[in-house]
Amino acid sequence: MKLVIRWRPLALIALTVLGLALRLYGLNWDDGNSFHPDEREILFHVVAIARPTSWAQFLDAAHSPLNPQFFAYGSFPIYLLAAVGAVLKPFFPALGNFATLTLLGRAISALFDSGTIVLTALLALLLVEDEQPGRPRAWAVALLAAALVVFTPLQLQLSHFYAVDTILVFFITLTVLACVALVKSEHPLRWALLAGLGYGLALATKFSAAPLIVPLGLAFGLRWWRQGSLQGWGLFLLSLVTTVLVFFVAMPYAFLDARDFIQQVSFQGDLARGLIDLPYVRQFAGTIPYLYELQNMVLWGQGLTLGLTALAGLLWLCWYLLSRRLLSAWLVPLSWVVVYGAITGSFYVKFMRYMLPLYPFLTLLAALLLLQILVWLERWLTHRRGQVEGKIGAGRGPLARAIGYGLVGVVLAGTAFQGLALLNVYSEPNTRVMASRWIYAHLPPGSVLTYEQWDDPLPVPVDGHDPSIYRQATYLNAAGQPQTGLDLYGDDTPQKACTLAKLLPTVDAITMPTDRLDKSIPRLPARYPLTIHYYQLLFSGQLGFHLAAQFVVRPHLFGITLDDSGADESYSVFDHPVARIFVRDTPYPYTPQQLFEKLVTGVHWPQPVSSLSCAFSAP
Repeated sequence: MKLVIRWRPLALIALTVLGLALRLYGLNWDDGNSFHPDEREILFHVVAIARPTSWAQFLDAAHSPLNPQFFAYGSFPIYLLAAVGAVLKPFFPALGNFATLTLLGRAISALFDSGTIVLTALLALLLVEDEQPGRPRAWAVALLAAALVVFTPLQLQLSHFYAVDTILVFFITLTVLACVALVKSEHPLRWALLAGLGYGLALATKFSAAPLIVPLGLAFGLRWWRQGSLQGWGLFLLSLVTTVLVFFVAMPYAFLDARDFIQQVSFQGDLARGLIDLPYVRQFAGTIPYLYELQNMVLWGQGLTLGLTALAGLLWLCWYLLSRRLLSAWLVPLSWVVVYGAITGSFYVKFMRYMLPLYPFLTLLAALLLLQILVWLERWLTHRRGQVEGKIGAGRGPLARAIGYGLVGVVLAGTAFQGLALLNVYSEPNTRVMASRWIYAHLPPGSVLTYEQWDDPLPVPVDGHDPSIYRQATYLNAAGQPQTGLDLYGDDTPQKACTLAKLLPTVDAITMPTDRLDKSIPRLPARYPLTIHYYQLLFSGQLGFHLAAQFVVRPHLFGITLDDSGADESYSVFDHPVARIFVRDTPYPYTPQQLFEKLVTGVHWPQPVSSLSCAFSAP
């Protein structure tokens, strides 16, 4: 009996294992300090979740310990991590620790993104028409797409955070996969149920998955067009009912606490559209919709070679389907890319992760285009039109093969280089950890430090050191309440300058763990003339502080460093921000009055001010 080994499925398994290994590398990149604010917020709600003691308590949304009362994201990721942690805790008691539970969440995130590698390949196998024995063309597209997903930079990065994005993309891809199968399958019931399952869990992960209704409806429309039967619309209703039921099970308090759910989802929608002004979205002032997202996706999220190829693949597929007026199953993923991209790309808030739900489908289009180019090259260079007929394996000349494989190699190698270069930031200590170690080594206990509000204070606990040996400078705000941290996002007024002038001479060091504020505030020159002037004075050494230490880690590989300082803030601010420490000059050169005058000189205030005076205590 002859043993037949199907190497292509084994290759897909190997790629998935490789992808998982890369995604698990360096999971403890922050040394247990939970630097990602969204991840930290989710974990706070995970540890607060408890099982209700009765049905009455479960139904009482105001008092149920199962209600996260947090709907900026869906409840499914919260419940999932809480459930997995509860199951494993008897075997691993360390999961009672916040930092260890965070690592478990990151491992789950990595597993879901590795699952997306498989789903992308399966989607290719469903979509690519290939009647040859063994389906070599379909498998070629599937394996190339999977290999590209393995190394996609943003997917590698987000797998290191438990911030729902990789879970969301997995269920979106699963739903689209089921929709494509619905168009073609002779047994649609299972796919209708699977589509409802994926859609419900996607919504329970993040409500931005709502536009999946478009590919779902289109799939049933294509099925009706092909078969001419209205029976399929009953399955459409079944899918929707399944979606609602799954959504209720995975996120029950969207119904039981509907008022709070609607309010929070509406708030997030208004925030995304720029209708609500919060400091952490001011970085998008002046950015151009669609162009900003496209630039970041091409240059950094997918990487230059994959990003350009994916964009070309999208344009080519649109032209191909329109020019031939084809009602193909390719319209299902294409409808998701177009509808979701059009909606999300129009937002004022443009975090790179918002476009992640498009990545697997764009990567698939890139793989399809690359192998189609190989077919075109064969036809053009071999002049054997009758032999190729769209078949990759026919009539391939040596030159066509060299050019085609060379192009594939360039795109794959370029994607792998950028992905591994980004992954390499986890081979070094986090910049905030390095900055903290510098503080413990160079600033004596009892030193007075300050930081910037909307950022984290330094130092952090590391190597057994306790940050409480230092004192964070405290002052009274406009309401007379004590607070710490420089309120640089506050409105520019003479009172703000007065507060800075009084506080800075009492501070031994200014810590800046990221460049979140000093990069976003200059985008609003009319709103922040004083603060921009403050930064100019600080960086030039004219505030009586000097830059004592700076810690920079960029994506790097094989001695080549990629300067990602121009990328969207979210690409670096969590896992490899620029950290700076400014230490006060000795002796300090200014009195508070002199410092105040230095801060306000030449400032054109956003609103007329009646006085530029500041009251100082007598020495």
